[in-house]
Amino acid sequence: MQKTFVVDAEGKPCLPCHPARSRKLLREGKAKLIQVVPFTIQLNRAIDNPVGSFMVGIDDGAKKVGVAIINDRTNEVVFSGRIELRQDVKRLMEQRGNYRRARRTRKLRHRQPRFNNRIGKKLVPSIKCRKEAILRTLKDMGKRVKITKTTVEEVRFNHAKHRWGKQFSLVEQGKNYLKEQILKLGLTYVSTFGYETKKRRLKLNLPKKHSNDAIAMVCDKSPTISSLEWIVKPKRTRLWESNPTKTCTEKNGFKHYDIVKADHKTKKIIIGSIRSLKAKAIMLRTKWDSNFPVSYSKTKLLQRSQGLIYSY
Repeated sequence: MQKTFVVDAEGKPCLPCHPARSRKLLREGKAKLIQVVPFTIQLNRAIDNPVGSFMVGIDDGAKKVGVAIINDRTNEVVFSGRIELRQDVKRLMEQRGNYRRARRTRKLRHRQPRFNNRIGKKLVPSIKCRKEAILRTLKDMGKRVKITKTTVEEVRFNHAKHRWGKQFSLVEQGKNYLKEQILKLGLTYVSTFGYETKKRRLKLNLPKKHSNDAIAMVCDKSPTISSLEWIVKPKRTRLWESNPTKTCTEKNGFKHYDIVKADHKTKKIIIGSIRSLKAKAIMLRTKWDSNFPVSYSKTKLLQRSQGLIYSY
């Protein structure tokens, strides 16, 4: 059972409620629906002092990041899942560099290459993109629940053994950047390590997966899980409009990245994000397949994605 997120008339996050209570509030006209996935309602009145505070566990990784949001008083998990990180940033940066280098070797008008514009402490773009995806998720979920504390899994690098200087490891640079940005958000930052996470997860008798590792970081006793297993995919802020493989941006009222619900003869009801719009079918990103075909006539639009794509 997934709890319903609640905000008041001024946008302040309140305690999540039971789905039956949210349906009653909507039916009586005391609230309105503002987001379908994840289900969020807004009250018609302002709450002076909303109660409840939540802590977040972040199982940071290179390809997938486990995230869990837990009530710090009741140990109830109101949101858990994983963030799917982009893996093509390094390749795209190298491709851009090759294009620029090739232009300057041709006999064309061009500016001379610059050698005095290097920034000494610039974070690698691929690592920065991964950390920004975590921060985007924290900011977005912070609109629904009052987050006060974050626990992040860190790593140790043996500087004395390798003798390459402080913060040589790119992993450490990314972790430090993430810590700085979380502190700027006004949240309490706590670090932990992998062996501690494993010990806690085994003590809680949770199976091995990213979301359970995130839960184990912040839970000392057995948690109450009131959340689906979410998949969060950050939407690209800059899209390649002249992409030759993208034949259309809208078809039959559907657009790329839309969250839709479809009827399927074997899978029954499917909720996913639109990956591409083909001539006879819509290709969806789902939990089990990143290219799952469904019919146009049996698909219904739920919401238009803004910055993050939520699916389960």
